[in-house]
Formats: sequence, C-alpha cells, structure tokens
Amino acid sequence: MHIQAQARALRALLPVLRISLAVLLLSASAKVSVNLPNTPVPITFQVLAVLLLGLTLGSREAALSVAAYLAAIGTGLPLDARGLGTAAFLSPTAGYLLAFLPAAALAGVGRGRGTWSAFAIGCAAVAIIYLGGTALLAGYTGSWERALALGVAPFILADLGKALLAAALVQLGRAARLRWLL
Repeated sequence: MHIQAQARALRALLPVLRISLAVLLLSASAKVSVNLPNTPVPITFQVLAVLLLGLTLGSREAALSVAAYLAAIGTGLPLDARGLGTAAFLSPTAGYLLAFLPAAALAGVGRGRGTWSAFAIGCAAVAIIYLGGTALLAGYTGSWERALALGVAPFILADLGKALLAAALVQLGRAARLRWLL
C-alpha cells in the first residue's frame, strides 16, 4: 500500500516537473536572441520552444507551461528576450509573448500526429503568434501595414523552418523512443 501511495505522489509531481522544465526551456530560448535592424522584434528560439512544448506536452500542459512562464515574467523575473521582466508586457513585443499561450494550446492539438499534420498545426500556431504580436505592435507603429512589415515579414521563412523543425524533432524523438523500448 505504501508503494502505491508513493507512485501516486510521483505521478502527481510529474506534470509539475514537466511544466518547470518547460519554463526553463522558454526562458533559455528567449536568451538566444538576434536583434534585426529597423525592427523592435528580435529573432529568438521561443517560437520553436512553444511549438515543441505543444507537440510534446499536449494543449493543456503546454498552455499551463506558457502561463507559468508569463506569470514568472509578470513577477519581475527577467526571463524575456530583452530581460525587461514585467516591463516586457508594456513593450512593442508584448503581443508576441501573450500570443504564446493560445499558440502553445493550438500546437498541442498536433501531439501524436504525423510530421506533416504537426507541421500544418505548427504553422497555424505561428499565425496565432503573428496575429497577437502584430495587433499590439500596430499600436506602437501606428498602422497594421507597418506592423506587418516590422513584425511578420522578416520572420516568415525562419518561423516556417521552426515549425518544420519542431514537427521533425518530435517525430524523430518518437521513433527513437520506440527503438529504445523494442
């Protein structure tokens, strides 16, 4: 009986551990950042991390992970790309950060699917990030056209590549796990 209680306790802690590791992944992926000229939006690995979280954890845990990450930033921790902490939610890139939440949930729909289905869902999740980011960036730039030029156009190819990479990595991980189990 005692062993069963320990097993239940361990199973209850596993989601907390996965979410904690996901917050670390999001934080680290924010720090891999390249600033582009003439745009306030940097290239980071956060889009890749959000897609990987969704595709591996599923909608619920991926969304909880992003919510925990955003809450940590909200408390002032400098986990965003620029290290602003709470001020990141007042910056031109705030919409991208906030859009990570629904994007992670959407990417979670691709969990357990084939590479091309996961890629297509990843592309839809990227579109959600662009929509949220562009909506708030337009308030800073004064127009949707300028926001699209600064916050979407320079990133499309890289983010499509990230969606394909996320889908492929998850598929490779699944295949490797199956080989280890057999």
